[in-house]
Formats: sequence, C-alpha cells, structure tokens
Amino acid sequence: MAWPDLPIDLLRCISSHLSIVDLVRLSVVCTSWSFTLDNYELLGFQCRPSPWLLLSNDVREASDTLTFHELTIEREEVIVSFHRRFSSIGSHTYGRRYFGSKDGWLVTLDKIDLQPRLFNPVSKDEISLPSLFTLIEPQYDPDSSIRISFNEIFFDFTIDEFRDIYFHKIIISSNDSSGTIVVIFGIRKALALARSEDMTWVLGPKLSSYNTKDEEQFEDVCYHEENQRFYAITNFSMVLAFDLNGQNVELICPNMPNPYYRTKNFDCMYYIAFLSGTLLRIERVIDITFGSHHNARTMTISVFKFVPAVVTSSSSSYSQWIPVNELGEYSFFVGCNQTFSLHHTVATGIKPNCIYFADHSSNMYPGYVDCDVGLFDLYNGRIQYILHPYSRTNWPPSIWFTPSISKIEYLNHC
Repeated sequence: MAWPDLPIDLLRCISSHLSIVDLVRLSVVCTSWSFTLDNYELLGFQCRPSPWLLLSNDVREASDTLTFHELTIEREEVIVSFHRRFSSIGSHTYGRRYFGSKDGWLVTLDKIDLQPRLFNPVSKDEISLPSLFTLIEPQYDPDSSIRISFNEIFFDFTIDEFRDIYFHKIIISSNDSSGTIVVIFGIRKALALARSEDMTWVLGPKLSSYNTKDEEQFEDVCYHEENQRFYAITNFSMVLAFDLNGQNVELICPNMPNPYYRTKNFDCMYYIAFLSGTLLRIERVIDITFGSHHNARTMTISVFKFVPAVVTSSSSSYSQWIPVNELGEYSFFVGCNQTFSLHHTVATGIKPNCIYFADHSSNMYPGYVDCDVGLFDLYNGRIQYILHPYSRTNWPPSIWFTPSISKIEYLNHC
C-alpha cells in the first residue's frame, strides 16, 4: 500500500500521538494527507495538546510576527525550549493586545475602537465582537483624554492607557460565532456579556444584590460546558453562576474573609476552574514587599475544592472550601489566559500536580506588570521560576496558549 493510500482510521490514530507541529509536517507529505488536515475536525482527528507561552518581549503591537515557546523537562526542571513562529499576521495583530486565550484562540483588543476579536494564529481565522465602547459612556476632555465616572468620582485616562487599565480579562464559552464572551472591566471589576452577532454588550450579574463588601470585585470567570453556565469568583471567594445570557444567577458560595486584602506586603489573586466535575479555587499569593526586590513574585499557591451544603430531614451542613494537594495527574495553567488543565501523560513537557503561572496583572499600568512565570508543585510545595525575573521587558503580560487546528496555512519552526 502506498503512503497516500493509508486509511483515514490509521491516520487518525497516528495524529493522536503527534504534536500540532508534527501534524503540519505530515500535511506536506502528499495531497491526500493535506486534505485530511484541512478537514481535521470533521474527520475527528486529535493531536497531542501542548502548552505554549507567549512572552511579552515577543509581542510588539507593531510586529508582524508572533513567537510562542514550548516547555520541556530536563533533569526534573521545566525549561523553555522550542520556538514556534507565526509570520505575516500583521493585519490580525497590529495595535492589539492579548486579553485571554482558549483552545487555540487568542482574544485581542485594540486601543482606538476597543473592538475585541478572537484570532487563531494557526488557521488565521478571526471572529469580530462588538466594540466595548457600547458598554461604557466616556466623556472626552479637551486634551482628548477619556473621563470615566465611578461613585461620583471622575477618573481621567489617556487613550493610550485606557484599554490596559480599564479592561482586565476576556473569557469565552466556545470558539465560534455563537459563543458568549464575558469581559471583566472597570475601576471596580464588573462583568458584561456579548455574542459576536450582538450590537452591544450587556451588564452581567451585580454583586450589590448579595450584601457584599464595598471592596469586593470579580477576579476570574470560567465556563462549564456540561451545564452551559459561567462561574465567577470574587476577591473574597464569593462564587456566582449564571447562564449564557447573564440570567438565572445563582449564589454558589457566599463571600469569606480575605486574609491578604489590604496587607502591606502581600497580594492575592483568585482563579476558578473545574476538574472532573469538581469546582476548584486556586489562590495565588504574591510578595509585593517594597524594596525587597524590583519584581513582585509568586510565593505560594493553594488549591481548594468546593463542597456544597447538604440538607437532609435530620441534619444540615454548610458549604465550604476544602484544601487539596492532589490533582489526579493534571496540572493547571493560570494567568491572563482562561484557566485550563492538561494531563501530563497527554501533554508533553509538563509535570503533574502543578500550577503553572504566568505574569499577574493586578496593577494594569503598562510597565508595572512583573515578570513572574513558573510553576508551583503541590506535592512538595516547591516553586520553580521558569524565567529570570529581570530577563525581559514586562509589558504586556505573558500568556499561556494551547494551539488548535481548523485549517493550517503555514507554521515556521525556528
């Protein structure tokens, strides 16, 4: 049997053991193999997932190239290894910053029109979303700065800095035109939702309905595909669930004390995710001690699983967060990206039972995002910093990314 005549089932089996880069190489062998890759999803192909890291000094808003970095393990240490470069994509990336990523798609946002887009750098597919100017009602000063009113106080921003200060993270339910997108935005981080076919954004659930603390704000959002609901967590661990329209809001967990809030030397960031149907809270503690070093750094990470209240005819229990130190061979990836998990036997180059973290951005001012990329091992409580904190510029923040294929035009390996 000639190579071009291999059965689809056999090619499908082979693809499950290949990385996305190997699949690209497979596609150029012959015309029939190229056809199978062009119809990758339709034929049920699955390649081996791989976490890539997009670093800030590889993301210049005027650049025509994106360079991602793969991870590998050498002598039990995780290091940055191969570079995967995408060229001639300036029309998709020029003047835009990355505010999220999910399953092979980057969420980009420009400064002028504030129009988010979903962009797949592998296939070059792009989906436009409604402008975020439909969400806010800014005033303009004579010097062209943007003025926003909050609690009867006015805040002025230059056009250059407004995008990077006012918008924090964008989360998507699915990578198609019918998916719902949630943005975390504002002086006090609030939620809004939209679909690509919508003309405007609509406000999401509000915290004021739940007798919250004055300082409470949303920190992260995840999407649960099975029940088609979003879950949002605040900086005081309150969790709200809501549907794709931002309706049918349910209080999953009330707020609780945040021991790091307003402390002088530490900051805390919260992420939310699901693993095997269990709701998890990931708590990342960052040392922000002034003068001890130039860069704030992650000091420890804790993971908690949510145990809901149980009410029976004879007794009842309170919902609670239970510490866990076992992720069942999975590892999580947190940062400005949409939080995701990978199994270490499927994804090459990662360790099990770890939390991989990328730059945090609690202070969104350009130049004040610290280089803070590494992993926390839940087995032994050890942190390994993958990058030296002073090895690069620190704006915009780095982001985790998992490549996917719908169709591939080219991929250069350098």
